[in-house]
Parts: sequence; structure tokens; C-alpha cells
Amino acid sequence: MALASFSTLPAGLTGVPVPYTFHVPNNDLRHLPNLARAANIGVPTWYNTHANAANGTFGVSRDWLLDAQETWVDRYDWRAHEAHYNRLPHYKINVTTPSDGQVFELHFAALFSKRRDAVPAVFMHGWPSAWLEFLPMLDLLAAKYTADTLPYHIIVPSIPDFGLSSRTKVDRELTLPVAAEAMNQLMRALGFKAYVAQGGDVGYALAQYMCGVFDECKAFHVNFFFMTTAQYAAVANVTVTPAEQAQLALSAAWASTGSSYSYQMGTRPATTALALESSPIAMLAWMGEKFIEWSDNRTPLPLDTILSFVSFYWHTKSFGRAMWSYRALTPTIGQGLPPIPLSLTKPFGFSSFRQEMASLPRGFAEVIFGKSLVFYKAHDFGGHFAALQSPGPFLEDIEAFLAIVKTKVLG
Repeated sequence: MALASFSTLPAGLTGVPVPYTFHVPNNDLRHLPNLARAANIGVPTWYNTHANAANGTFGVSRDWLLDAQETWVDRYDWRAHEAHYNRLPHYKINVTTPSDGQVFELHFAALFSKRRDAVPAVFMHGWPSAWLEFLPMLDLLAAKYTADTLPYHIIVPSIPDFGLSSRTKVDRELTLPVAAEAMNQLMRALGFKAYVAQGGDVGYALAQYMCGVFDECKAFHVNFFFMTTAQYAAVANVTVTPAEQAQLALSAAWASTGSSYSYQMGTRPATTALALESSPIAMLAWMGEKFIEWSDNRTPLPLDTILSFVSFYWHTKSFGRAMWSYRALTPTIGQGLPPIPLSLTKPFGFSSFRQEMASLPRGFAEVIFGKSLVFYKAHDFGGHFAALQSPGPFLEDIEAFLAIVKTKVLG
């Protein structure tokens, strides 16, 4: 059943959202399995027969990739997923970033409320994720509320240059400040003079920047947080729980043996993208490893879900465009993230999921954010793709946070 009742646009629009239906042409849909079928997966070696992506040993195994290839070719149904995506209201809208005049054609899915006191919130994904990460949350909201009772306007974009979002003219490298500016312009174009930003992975960096720079962003919630050298120094003597210590050990292990992909993508984006865009199986191996390794594998993500994300990147031809985020965040091997503006006066919320490699212990958050920390929740399950793998608890956290900051947003 389509969710057309959630498509009533809010008052005060300054932009022109155009309804959008995602449809992959039949020729493209037939071409992908043909390419996947023709791919020559490497011969067995010690490494690819002893690989275990779940614990970071060598990466994906040859057996996993062979099974994924067979499933993709013979049993995967893109049209069924596409129909599910299109139940939601989707739009495209053009926005211009004032700082440099770039024009972005942004895609977003939305659940618009008819309530006058609805809190606007934008949810931003990262890599190798996509707007699809929030689909289970959107389904839960649509089942829980009607358009008349929904307490929020939920905006889920393809972040700039990812997926279905692009620039009308690509004549310069995209940067984090400009991408964040485009997201802020999206919310302004939808008529929102105040909103909440939420994100993980690249979306975390966007949310932090937006709340740190733009007055319209009144609060932010994240489920991913990389600390700066100065922040680490500030919390050096803070006591953590055994569970938090395990998370910090996971972060250290990831930084030591699991982060090399980010420097490859940040320093050699052209080579990386051209190699992986030459074969869907190559792209699947590269991305699939992350979906496995970064998840809570007590309840692993289904292969069908992983194939959907890779298919989405393949059909939107967006893998190469998405490299800007790693150029912006990891442009130098072995260095930490560049400084990102951070508000210490606006409300901040954090959800900690067990297998997240960039977590933030409660004591650390209390020192860094002080009175701005208005929500914190630790979960003994879940991973990097929290909204996808643990949508119920994720949504509970979001609703609790939005209830706390509602008056700050609406005045």
C-alpha cells in the first residue's frame, strides 16, 4: 500500500519538490546479472579460503562471494525492493549553495506530517550505506502513526553526490562544508526555519557541521563519533565501564587493521572507483565486507539486504561520486579526521550500539558536551548500521531525543 497520505508538503516552501519514482530501466536490470554471471572469481588461496569478514580476518571469503554471486544472478528480485521503496513519497529538488553557487539536484524520501507542531528532522546516511538504511525506521513510523498524528516531519535524503543526489555541473571537488550547506539548504527549501539533524558515518560529520555552523539546525543526534586529539586528552582520566572498554578496544583494532580502505578511497579515489565500477562482483566484495564486519553478527544482515545496497550503488552509478566523503575526511594516511565545527551550546544526543567502531562512552560525552548532552542511551546489541539492523531501538532513541528538544526547535 502506498503511503500517499504522508505526501502533503509543509507550508512555507521556498523550493519546488518534484515527486519522483525510482525505476531502473529494463535493459540495465538485465545487464547487471549478466555482468555478475560473467565475473571470474579468483582461484582458492590460503587467504580467501580462511577469510572471515565478521572478525576482520583477511576480508570476505571466496565461498561467501561465490554464494552471493549465485544468489544475485538467479534469485535476487530488484523489482520487489524497488516497489517497496516507491511506497514512500519521494522527491527531487534543486538547491543552490550560497557559498559557491553550486546547484544540487537532491533526492529525498519523506514522511510529512499534517500537524502544525511537527518537529522537522533530517536523517543522513554514510558509506557504504544509502538512504535505504532508514527504510525500516520509516516503515515503523508509517505503521505507528497517520499523517494526522505523526509528531515529526521525517526527511531522508540521498546525501550530496550519493545515490540519486548529484550536482547539475561537476566542475570542482565536493567538500564537507559545501555538502553540509546543501543539506541545510534542503531543509530551508522545505520551509523549515528550525530542524534537528541526525546521522551516522558520513552523516555524523554532516550533522555535527550543520549544528555547529547553521542557526536553523537547533540540535543533533548521532550514533557514531570520532574524537579529536584534544578531546581524547580531555577524557584521559575518565573511568569507563567494561562494556565501554570493549568498544574502545574494537575502535583501536579497527583503526589498526580495518581502516586502510578509507585511506585508499581518500587518496586514490579515481583508481578505486574505476576498478570497482568495472564489475558488480568487485563492488560487492568491497562493500559486502563492510556490511558484514561492521554489523552485530549475532543477528547478521541478510545477504538480500547487502545485495540491495550494492545494486542501488550500481544502478545509480554513484560509487565514484561518493568518493568525495573520503577525500574530505581521510585525505592523508594515518592522520585523524580534520576539525569539524562543533556546537557545545545546542542539545546533543548519542546512541551507543555495541559493535560501532566509533562509539562514545557516556563519561566521555559528559566531559566533552557538558550540559549540552541531553540524551544518552547505550545498547548491548547493534552495530554501525543501527537504523537498518536495530530499527526499533533506534527509533525509540530518536523519539525520546526529539521529545526532549521539541521546545528548542519549535520555540
